[in-house]
Parts: sequence; C-alpha cells; structure tokens
Amino acid sequence: MNFLLGRVGLDGRTRPGPKADSVLLCVQIPKSGSSSLSVLLHETFADRRVFYLPNTYDADGAVSPVYRYRFRRSQRRNLSKRYGSSELGDAFETISAKAKPGDLIDGGHIAFGTTRENVSCKLRMITILRDPVTRSLSEYNYARAAFEQRSAVRKLTAPLMPKIAGTRDFDGFLDFMEENRDVYGNIASRYIGWDGASELSTHFAQNMFHAGVLEDTAGFARGLSEKLGKDLVFPHRNRTSRKTITRVTPRQRERIERLYARDIALYEWVREHL
Repeated sequence: MNFLLGRVGLDGRTRPGPKADSVLLCVQIPKSGSSSLSVLLHETFADRRVFYLPNTYDADGAVSPVYRYRFRRSQRRNLSKRYGSSELGDAFETISAKAKPGDLIDGGHIAFGTTRENVSCKLRMITILRDPVTRSLSEYNYARAAFEQRSAVRKLTAPLMPKIAGTRDFDGFLDFMEENRDVYGNIASRYIGWDGASELSTHFAQNMFHAGVLEDTAGFARGLSEKLGKDLVFPHRNRTSRKTITRVTPRQRERIERLYARDIALYEWVREHL
C-alpha cells in the first residue's frame, strides 16, 4: 500500500529526523501559501515517513448534495490509490499504527480537529496564516480564473467556488459567502481547531509545533530552521497570475472582517506573539 507521500532511507529504515515529541500535521489553509508550505515540508522531512490524508473539510457539500457526492467520490479515489481502501477510517488506523514522532502527515486541506479526533498518536500542527482580507481577495481571483479557463461545456460541471466567482462580481461572491457564513466563515480557525473561546496561548502550546504568517515567510522559515536545525528557505508556488480585482473598497473590507472576525483575531495574535 502506497500510503506514504515521502520516502525513507534506501535500506528501508526511517532516518533520524526533526526532533519532535509528536507526529506533525501540515495544515494547509486555502489560499494561504499552502502549496509552498507543502513543498517546504516535503523537502524538510525527506528522510521521514510522510503519510497522506485527503481533504477532510467539505464546505461545498454542506451547501449542495451534488458537491457532497463529488467531494466524497474524490476523497475515496485518493484514499484507494494510497491505502487500497476508500475509507478514511482505514487511513486513520494506518497512521495510528505506523506513524512515529517526527513523521509528517500531509496531502490535502486537512483539518486538525478531525485528525486529532481520529488518530491515537500525539499530534502537533505546522501551518501558515494569511491576512484574511487579502486571503479572501486571492480566493476570489483564483476561483474566477479557474472558471474562465474552462471550456463552455466544462463550466457546467465546475466546482462550486469557481462557479460562484466566475459568474459574480466580488460583491456577489461576498453575498454567497455571507449567506453561508456557518460553512465558509472563519476558515483558518476551523482548520486549526480554534473555537474562539479558549485561550490562543493555551491552544498553541498544546497543539502547535510551528506557525507563522504568509506576509513574513522569511521569519516563518527562520523559526522552523531553528527548531529543526536545518537551513530552510520558503518557496513560492502557485501564485494567481490573472487578478480580476487588486484592492477592496471600505465597504467590502467591513464585510470581510465580519465574515472572518475570528480569523482576524487569530492572525493578529500570531503576528504579535510568533
């Protein structure tokens, strides 16, 4: 079963790697440098086991049964390729049985809370956050560009977010997000498992191995280098080349700040403390 994304030594033995008392989870928050973060961690943990998990949070499926079916179909296909089983529970069992401290879990956009609840090993996150206003703008531009690049026929079967962004202006996009704020709001907090009530200092002390912000990738890499004893440079991948809009109006900013109020508190805390 090819449940590993990374590699071990040529003799099949896991090499000594980063000093950690936990299995480490790469939490890729959408449109927050997640592709670059994954590339960096795969290079960093090249001599450790890197276990695969697919996307675990189905926001679109909470809005439409059609997209719920498509999410689960994709999830099952990806699991089958790596584990020989389409059940997410089997992947969690494999990780619980085989993962050791210092190994990494990566793959899709994986929610910390879901993973922590389903694996028996001690778990800590590595993640990077982004200013929620610019993240929202980037999400719209990326989704709209993805929709516009599809043929007329393929636009009919486009994923939900590209379809919304591709057929509405930014205000219309925010209308949709606000109508479904219980699903799409405070997305960064959802992924790191922060409910907004507990103390962030406690949550990070218990669950975070390393975090930073996209606006200071050099600082993020420097801090991770110090913890791992390796010289790391944060790569830059998957940037949106076509941008429909480049700035938000004061009114749009107010709407975004309401939609991501908890994420803004999270982002500012990380900038101040980490």
